[in-house]
Amino acid sequence: MAPALAPGAAVIVVGAGIVGIAAALQLRLAGFEVTLLDRGEPAMETSYGNAGAFAVSDVIPLAEPGVLRKVPGWMLDPLGPLALRWRYLPTLAPWLLRFLAASRPRRVAELTQALAALLGRVNDDYAALIPRAGLSHLWRRHGNLTLYRNQEEFDAAMPAWDDKRRHGVRWQALDRAALSAGEPTLREEWQCAIRVPDWSHVDDPYVFSRGLFDAFLRAGGRFVRDEALATATEAGRCVGVETAGGGRLRADAVVIACGVWSDRFAKQRQYRVPLESERGYHVNLPKAGVALRHFIQCASESFVILPMANGGLRLAGTVELAHRDAPPDWRRAHILLDKARRIVGDFSTEDMTVWMGNRPSLPDTLPIIGPAPQPGLWFATGHGHLGLTLAATTGALLRDMLQGQPPALDMQPYRLSRF
Repeated sequence: MAPALAPGAAVIVVGAGIVGIAAALQLRLAGFEVTLLDRGEPAMETSYGNAGAFAVSDVIPLAEPGVLRKVPGWMLDPLGPLALRWRYLPTLAPWLLRFLAASRPRRVAELTQALAALLGRVNDDYAALIPRAGLSHLWRRHGNLTLYRNQEEFDAAMPAWDDKRRHGVRWQALDRAALSAGEPTLREEWQCAIRVPDWSHVDDPYVFSRGLFDAFLRAGGRFVRDEALATATEAGRCVGVETAGGGRLRADAVVIACGVWSDRFAKQRQYRVPLESERGYHVNLPKAGVALRHFIQCASESFVILPMANGGLRLAGTVELAHRDAPPDWRRAHILLDKARRIVGDFSTEDMTVWMGNRPSLPDTLPIIGPAPQPGLWFATGHGHLGLTLAATTGALLRDMLQGQPPALDMQPYRLSRF
């Protein structure tokens, strides 16, 4: 374990997305002097448009067994649930090879255990932050529903759900009558579902993220809007950050939490971090006029519906592997409209907006949380589609390690050096 910092030590957190904000808040509440640094406004990148879920049942990695046979379909269907941009295949090839290696059954079992360890403490870690930030009214703890058209689809999904149960995920099966009673808006096409009671969501992930940021400021944290160019080194130790506009900001420790852009700082120290963009699209429908109680997942269509305030909906879930600077393919957002109508019927598209964000993805689905080989430098990145879910837990684990306290989890699976 890295040496503990003294009480009141200075820490810079680079990146004001949800992971950086939550980490900064956890560290500030622990008594560190924390500066949150970002070139843009807080929560305005990927954290602005995520699906708003605390996805505590997502314990199985994306590279599940049998994924190899799916790759040709991804390459041939640009509008499928997961698509690859052909022109970026040479760049993505090393990541994809690691992704396929992670799909070996023994490795999947290890990764599932590591994900379950993180996800099993998500609600407790957020429960320590959300009331303090005054955000309890946004936290909807109603569970979620994963929908299936028929018994055949349902039965095919049972091995995965049984595996999840073995890893601590509580769930219950619903037949059509129970499903209709819980969500009368759903169309009759959907005959059964799985409900996860510990799943929760927030009405608006941007408002929620800004609320945590405001709590950080109220607690005495400092925000600096500037671009981090490089970490600063003296006598082999990281001592701060070189910025575009303010010269050097000094600190006793630096935490890199800037999502898909974290690779810049890894490459500067010649660390091998296979970070790629898991590009997600959403459609925002503020005046949809559909009242949903639960967060909805559709297994066969591979997308989700987030119920927002006042009958609004957010549709999300398609994944595209491409360079983070590649132009968006807005068809991937618009196909979500027809998918959603097959679940909740018609709705209003008045004031509709579409969005695309770059989620920082590592091929084994596990984030990096912990120290770098260089003293004073830490990383918290690679959360993929679990950024909002794992933000408070990531912050709590960093807090414990920086204080010199043994974390409650074995941190080896999340170490930077595993690559």
